[in-house]
Amino acid sequence: MVYEAFLETVLSRIRSVLDHQASVSLRKIPKNNGVLLDSLCICPHNHSVAPAIYLNDYFRQYRSGVSIDSIISDILAVYQENSHPDEIRFRSFTSFPEARTHIVYKLVSTASNTDLLNQIPHLPFLDLSIVFYLFFEENGSCYSSIITNRQLDFWNMTPEDLLSLALENSLLLLPPALRSMSEVIREMARIHLGEAYDPDLMGEILSDESTDQPLYVLTNASEFNGAGCLLYPGQLKNFADAAGSDLIVLPSSVHEVLLTPDRGSSHYCSLSTMVSQINEEEVRQEDRLSDHIYLYSRSTGLLSTPWGESSPLPF
Repeated sequence: MVYEAFLETVLSRIRSVLDHQASVSLRKIPKNNGVLLDSLCICPHNHSVAPAIYLNDYFRQYRSGVSIDSIISDILAVYQENSHPDEIRFRSFTSFPEARTHIVYKLVSTASNTDLLNQIPHLPFLDLSIVFYLFFEENGSCYSSIITNRQLDFWNMTPEDLLSLALENSLLLLPPALRSMSEVIREMARIHLGEAYDPDLMGEILSDESTDQPLYVLTNASEFNGAGCLLYPGQLKNFADAAGSDLIVLPSSVHEVLLTPDRGSSHYCSLSTMVSQINEEEVRQEDRLSDHIYLYSRSTGLLSTPWGESSPLPF
């Protein structure tokens, strides 16, 4: 079954199951880096708000052998679990007094989001852009919505006005989380291996990890748009002081960055090439942040690109 036929099949099957309970439609939703994702919108007739269920991953599952019946069952389960978002809260976001405590920020690539940036408030930072969105959690689920120029005009505010609010809320709602790569690997192994996880064996495997160039993962507590944590006040400075050196920042994705001490022996071009290759082979296009590394100077407090463009951190 080709992709378009898969979408139409899912749409028809979900409509036949829900019948007159809800309006079911296909929509293309713009995401980061110009990506358009196909989503299924299932909106009960007495609601005006409904979550989007993205179908691109489901098609990949189908291509790998998952049956269409299993996919339909899973979509219906997701719908039942998320079919009753707080509609009053969503509507209240048109009111700035209600929205102000949910305004947060994230980092995106400027060059890869030119069309999007024309429609939303943003502030430049090196070759990246700081953009703003609304974020809240409910019943274990996260909801977000990008802030548009139209909303900003309605609130009679500027991007600069949003910046301090977004920092305050981001620190509260999305606090930073910094862990060593070995700690992350242990946690992943513990989750995937379950009872078969052997801490002693994992310790032996990780004992050969190089201590000359240790890697640390910086994200936020939700692991959602966590790359923005590198702009949190004191985040890079404190880590650099603890390491006693400048830092190399490897942008893993919009959700996290990797930090490592810059001992002066690193080949910046090779590291940037590695980041670009990993992006191409391992990271989804909508999750990519940058194809090169960044450098943090402990003495100046500046973050810079390998070609010398530098900027003080905005906070």
